[in-house]
Amino acid sequence: MSDLRVSFAADGRVTRALDRVSFTVPRGRTVALVGESGCGKTVTALSILRLLPAPYASIDGGSIELDGQDLLALSEREMRAVRGGKIGMIFQEPMTSLNPVYTVSAQIAEAIRLHRPMSRGDARLYAVNLLRKVGFPEPEVRANSYPHELSGGMRQRVMIAMALAPEPSLLIADEPTTALDTTTQAQILDLLERLKAETSMSLLLIAHDLAVVGELADEIVVLYAGVVVEQGPARDVLAAPSHPYTRALLRSIPARGLRPHRVRGERSLRLPTIPGALPDLRDPPRGCRFQDRCEAVFDRCRAEPPDLYAVPPGAGHHAARCFLLTGPGRAGNEGAS
Repeated sequence: MSDLRVSFAADGRVTRALDRVSFTVPRGRTVALVGESGCGKTVTALSILRLLPAPYASIDGGSIELDGQDLLALSEREMRAVRGGKIGMIFQEPMTSLNPVYTVSAQIAEAIRLHRPMSRGDARLYAVNLLRKVGFPEPEVRANSYPHELSGGMRQRVMIAMALAPEPSLLIADEPTTALDTTTQAQILDLLERLKAETSMSLLLIAHDLAVVGELADEIVVLYAGVVVEQGPARDVLAAPSHPYTRALLRSIPARGLRPHRVRGERSLRLPTIPGALPDLRDPPRGCRFQDRCEAVFDRCRAEPPDLYAVPPGAGHHAARCFLLTGPGRAGNEGAS
């Protein structure tokens, strides 16, 4: 993805949801796209699949390529072969994504037959094997279950099986653990990591919690208000976060961020939060989009938007969109914006 720009039009006004978003998901690697709600993560995923709601949304510029193929240049018929074929997607809430009147095996079999010439019987057997692969207990029996008869974790495994049915080269997982308890979250993330290793597919993991992706991602891309504010190898971003927004996200992790305070004279713990709210993207601020919530803001931040600057020592490709990286001795560290 290079310089992607997406906007929404409503009531005579235009909202720029994504502004020059660029990143690469290497083959066999995991890239985590992180940020709070409303930052543009899901819009990015829907743009890749060309599922943005028409006529309100439009892609205004940039390119999206898969194995050298420009997805934005494909006809809708050609894109249908890619969508659910070369690219699979796991949506946030499986209960609203699965059809309540069909068994889970029937729904997986339908996804299989859309991309492979196969009889109904063979497709069902393939569906059962997929359920077994994703850790479904008694798949031959539970394949006849309806979505409402399954737990949230089991429904998410069904969604993963459906996404894997056509053996995609890229799997997009849009907050696949949001509605799950902590234990089930860990199981689903472990499952995704195992399946990625077995199939050599690439994984784009969308999340709002840096703690969730810390051990799974190879690369991290941090989005804020439709702009990439930091990106680089996961170990570098987590060990040396260089944008104030990334540091604020890390401080908000409960295990790391709890600090003592007093409530009515009694000692307690408080979780740090990020003050303020996302800017109105119908009229974004002139300079840095994080300026009104940043603890380190200065005049230049309000006057002009920052580029992406390489983070010293520059051994990898870690970069952040912050003027704090342009201090004395760092003037030559500009990167692609």
